[in-house]
Amino acid sequence: MRLAFRQSDDDSAIELRTIMAVEKVLRKVRAFTCLVTGNRAEADEIVEDALILYLSTDPDPEEAENSYRYLIAAVRRLMRTTGTRARRGMDLEPALMPLLNLPIERREIAALHLGAGLGVEDMAALLEIAPGDVLLELAAVRAVIGPETFDRASLGL
Repeated sequence: MRLAFRQSDDDSAIELRTIMAVEKVLRKVRAFTCLVTGNRAEADEIVEDALILYLSTDPDPEEAENSYRYLIAAVRRLMRTTGTRARRGMDLEPALMPLLNLPIERREIAALHLGAGLGVEDMAALLEIAPGDVLLELAAVRAVIGPETFDRASLGL
């Protein structure tokens, strides 16, 4: 009987760690998606669909922290296959609205950096492009929204 309770406690601890890890990842994925789409409601739907796809793979709970790559790839795929377009809305602060006029590839790089807080190397690995290309895209984003807005958004302020 005691062994059954111990197993249950261990399972509960794993479940709690898994939930916390997935929630942390989902916050970043949602920030990324909202910045790309410009619409929080649409971003939530896309992230929900991506999460369903992820859960359908029957992931190992111990690998929850590694779900980010899968979820970002799923969101990017969903945005392209569903024809998601950037929308004008009240969900972005006015200084970031010019991002919505950029091509989706550039918005994604902006969103990974400004929304999800990824660095150049991490973005390059995730998107499978050269770090130099990421730097060029970030420079273009900085020029569009202005250095002050870019720096403030990069710091999450």
